[in-house]
Amino acid sequence: MSSARKAAGSARSRPERTAYHHGALREALVDAGEALARAEALEGVTVRRIAAACGVSAAAVYRHFPSGDHLIAAVAQRAREIMARDMFARLAAAVGHPPIDRLREVGESYIAFALAEPQLFSLVSMPMTTPPDRPDDPNAADLVRDIVLELEPPGAVDESRVASRMMLAQASAHGLAVILRDFVPDPAAREMLIAGVLDRVGAGLEA
Repeated sequence: MSSARKAAGSARSRPERTAYHHGALREALVDAGEALARAEALEGVTVRRIAAACGVSAAAVYRHFPSGDHLIAAVAQRAREIMARDMFARLAAAVGHPPIDRLREVGESYIAFALAEPQLFSLVSMPMTTPPDRPDDPNAADLVRDIVLELEPPGAVDESRVASRMMLAQASAHGLAVILRDFVPDPAAREMLIAGVLDRVGAGLEA
């Protein structure tokens, strides 16, 4: 067999790789990470598996991300932004409502996302040891801060009080979401607990 025919046969025997141009691979890697997260939660999101899903070598990842941790951070950012878009969509129906009511909508949206997308939520709630290379857009934390600032009395903003209120809102929603996801399967019981806990959190935020 001629060397040309051998080369042709060898090329046919290798799996074809998808061609990505002008940075499209970066977005494809994040897309693949999101799909793996939806299917298998954080445990399924690895550099090797993301690369394989895109039909490229693991080495190709590092032409777009400084490290594997940076790729995982980008996938986690995608999950946070999906959740934040849900929050903004929910708030669109609450325009003109008092800030405490809109903050409750944000909390309910966070909990609803955790229960509806538990695998993707595992990335939202993962420790952020490697920061993403850009701010979240949209940004759920900025949304919470903007609403909490409306609870401040006229005059100078008390940043300590703002930080405490934000922590109370975020910790309450997160803790309740995790408990309901892991230990309360009954929808009616979940609804009752969400209403009761958020009522009390709202009272605390207005104090």
